[in-house]
Amino acid sequence: MLSETEQRVRRDAGERLRCPACHHDGLTIAGDGASLVCSSCGAGYPLDGEGGFASLLSDFTGGEVKGDIQAWWGDLYRQLYEGHEEGVDQAELNRRIADVEDLFRLREHLCTEEMPLDDLAGKTVLEIGPGAGAHSCVFLRHGAEVTAADITIERAAATMRKFSILAPGRGQAYQADAENLPFQDNSFDFVYSNGVLHHSDDTNRCIAEVNRVLKPGGRAVLMLYARHSSVYWCNVLPRALLTLEFFRWPEANWVGRLTEGKPKFGDVRNPVTRVYSAKEIHEVMAAFEMKSLRKSSFQFDNVTIPRMTQIRDWWLEKTGTKPHPGGIPIYGKKFLPESKLELAIGRHFGFCWNIVAEKRS
Repeated sequence: MLSETEQRVRRDAGERLRCPACHHDGLTIAGDGASLVCSSCGAGYPLDGEGGFASLLSDFTGGEVKGDIQAWWGDLYRQLYEGHEEGVDQAELNRRIADVEDLFRLREHLCTEEMPLDDLAGKTVLEIGPGAGAHSCVFLRHGAEVTAADITIERAAATMRKFSILAPGRGQAYQADAENLPFQDNSFDFVYSNGVLHHSDDTNRCIAEVNRVLKPGGRAVLMLYARHSSVYWCNVLPRALLTLEFFRWPEANWVGRLTEGKPKFGDVRNPVTRVYSAKEIHEVMAAFEMKSLRKSSFQFDNVTIPRMTQIRDWWLEKTGTKPHPGGIPIYGKKFLPESKLELAIGRHFGFCWNIVAEKRS
């Protein structure tokens, strides 16, 4: 008898997936169960029978940049999440995801503010760039049928492990490229992506793919970084000038090298980070009908002042804010949520554009 995950993969193969090489709709599972195969061009894609996820990447056309993106985000996964899932059962995972949702509500996060959690039951949701899978698990807990796609195998596998524990058959993860999504047209009610698409080699192409796979009237719920923000003007740009990175254009590359952290298990730094003005957001989302655009995410340690993080943490804890356990599945450690003052400042000078846009019918 097929497991819930095997049934889900078989259903996806026939009804939702398409070949990333030739774009033919529908794939079949090979007789040995080890791969998904395109009947049109013959391309095969490895299927991890034990892990329950498939790698649906065509041959990279981006070359070195795509390889660096995989290397960097795989490195960061190991830094933040490796080992956190050992011995976790369904009850414990449910508790952790409830903590994540509570933290997101405190932070006025895209996941709880822009996603209609109370109306997700029975809806189809695609998350692009799920990290370790916590956001997608929030949607699962609210009754959605969730698909997750990540270019790094570590993150796709971690997300699939959580799906298998939390709701087998209702969640499915794939290794996939957001610039060439392996899904058929008009497949999803929602496409959600939090702080991912601006790290792609071709963000415009990613957003075109979001539009393609949404159903008519479906909604894109996205977060992209804001240019006119405290992080950019008071942190990234001053450091770029001091280190002379500012003169190593294009901008997306030097902003990338100065954001998201440093490598630990290799020597590849974050290769791409884009930032957007409000005008640029409207331009890149021009194919959609914009429903809402909200700025958020300011913390006093966004400013490049020595020991500002320690000062902020001391001040918040002295005024009663405690490190929240909901940060562990997301940031790899407990997280001090923003104060009311920081939330208010974030609405004007935050680093995040929270976007809701609808696919035109």
